[in-house]
Amino acid sequence: MSTPATTAVTNPPYTLRTPRLLLRCMGPDDAARRKEAVDSSGSHLDGFFAPTPQEPMSLDAHAAQLRKFRAGFDLDQDRGYGVFEPETGKFLGEVSLLRRAGLGALEIGYWLRRDVVGQGFATEMASAAVKTAFELDRVLRMDLMCKPENERSAAVARRLGFTFEGRLRDRQLAPHHDRGDLLCFTLLAAEYPKSPASQLPLEAFDFLGRRLA
Repeated sequence: MSTPATTAVTNPPYTLRTPRLLLRCMGPDDAARRKEAVDSSGSHLDGFFAPTPQEPMSLDAHAAQLRKFRAGFDLDQDRGYGVFEPETGKFLGEVSLLRRAGLGALEIGYWLRRDVVGQGFATEMASAAVKTAFELDRVLRMDLMCKPENERSAAVARRLGFTFEGRLRDRQLAPHHDRGDLLCFTLLAAEYPKSPASQLPLEAFDFLGRRLA
């Protein structure tokens, strides 16, 4: 009898490279870049971040969130990657692999700054996360949740071969999220080889910068 995947990797990738993007674990120097990306996006990112006393979020608030993300990353919990243009270092958004999906599974979450929407970056960074989850974390299932009105995220899920499982009523995944219905999409390990994500050219590197197979 086989043992289900636990989504615990002993040597997780800290850096990922795709044809157009650099995805990496974030550090202190990224707080200002993240603040600029969020501030410039205005209402486009409403609801993505926990509210703070300051509006827009202060640099210290961004730094506090990045410290929390880094702690989770280093403890092999949720892994949040900053997404950057390799040539310029421009902060494009974030993509996360979240453990709240249950045993042998991960949930993908992401956001993209407003001025680069519509250029295929969301699909590319989501593909990188999907490929990492199935090929390095060895998960059995991936979930993607989005609000019913978030047509772009639903389109990304379908583009990557996720199956629409249904509309989950009256859900709240994080304290700062508004309570409401969510659309649930899933991709299984047996379905992954036919997903466009499996064909994405991807390089992965560990904490020491060593290439991962």
